[in-house]
Amino acid sequence: MKSVLVLSWISIGNVPAAVAEVRRRGLRPVLVSERPDDPHAASCEDHVVFDWDAEEFPVLADRLRARDVEPVAVVCMVEKLTEWSLALTAHYGLPGGDGGRRVLASKTLVREHMRALGLSGIRFTGDPRSVDFFPAIVKPARASSASYLVKRVEDREELLSHLKQLADAGLGGVELIAEEYLPGTEFSVDGPVLDGRFHPLLAVEKPDHDDVRHHDAGLEFHPPQQNHVREGVRVLSEAVGALCADRGLDQLWLHFEGRSSPDGRTELIEINLRSGGGQIPRSLRELYGIDVIAVIVSMALGTYAPDEVAAVRERPMIGWMDVEARELGTVRVATTEDELLALPGIFSVALADGYRITRLEHENFFLTFAMTGDSVAELREHAARVLDTLEYTVVP
Repeated sequence: MKSVLVLSWISIGNVPAAVAEVRRRGLRPVLVSERPDDPHAASCEDHVVFDWDAEEFPVLADRLRARDVEPVAVVCMVEKLTEWSLALTAHYGLPGGDGGRRVLASKTLVREHMRALGLSGIRFTGDPRSVDFFPAIVKPARASSASYLVKRVEDREELLSHLKQLADAGLGGVELIAEEYLPGTEFSVDGPVLDGRFHPLLAVEKPDHDDVRHHDAGLEFHPPQQNHVREGVRVLSEAVGALCADRGLDQLWLHFEGRSSPDGRTELIEINLRSGGGQIPRSLRELYGIDVIAVIVSMALGTYAPDEVAAVRERPMIGWMDVEARELGTVRVATTEDELLALPGIFSVALADGYRITRLEHENFFLTFAMTGDSVAELREHAARVLDTLEYTVVP
């Protein structure tokens, strides 16, 4: 059987769904992860253990060769592993191995290319110590999934204190980028790139975003309702499309985040070569009948060729909420998924009883739920019922 590599780190990467899709196509899923005891290993035909942080690419290639693994595709939905995915596809001559995608693996390179193309005017630097604009956002340049290590600093004193804290925690070697903080409303957009053209499908307004911790928070919904956000989605989708055309990109799914202010300024926050998480895949299915994991596997094989890409649909109106625990320990949930699904308007619930919180520097969502409604007010009513029904504790 032909093998498909499924890359995972700390057991994340939509592995169960990707493995199921690979098997559905009669292909052989091979997990590559850093954990010898990876819980997803049993669902795969083989498991190659590789330390993403301490080992070099030739070691990985040798291990795959020793297991007689000659992949036909690489499936990666983890930002931290993007460059590994690109290296593997290039090494084996697989779809996605062209050099055009490499710019998307680095937030600094994305900024530089967008500036060169006249698509962005945001201030930024790859040397955070040189920042002369505040407030600023400091974050990893190559991996910041779940808002890991994303920090807003108000002045130089806070900036230097943050950099010292990273160094003291053994994270001084993390490649960072510092960017101008943009006021306004955050939003995200999901869609495929085909033949150099980006097709926006899901546009999500985030009016309750936590601008202090830079975590998703509160209600999120499609389509955006504020005029400046709708215009921001249009402007940024065109800018990202221009970047894709310039790089000759094809056969990939993009999830990107932006901010738009009422005075008309819109900028990119970050861009990812994967679908958005949480309820985004379920919402894409609800709106368009799209199984985004199946699409991503098809793209990894270089075979995604829809007859047409649907226009953006504004109905039904879909909203969702991710619920985060904010203390260290294990989340124990008394409420069941069935209880929440029985509430008005709720069509999807994912509840992680037993979720373990070991650090607070990233988002710790143990519940996500999605709903439909005719207005933002109705969506908020549905969400309030869920939160009133939810019972949980965090056990040290």
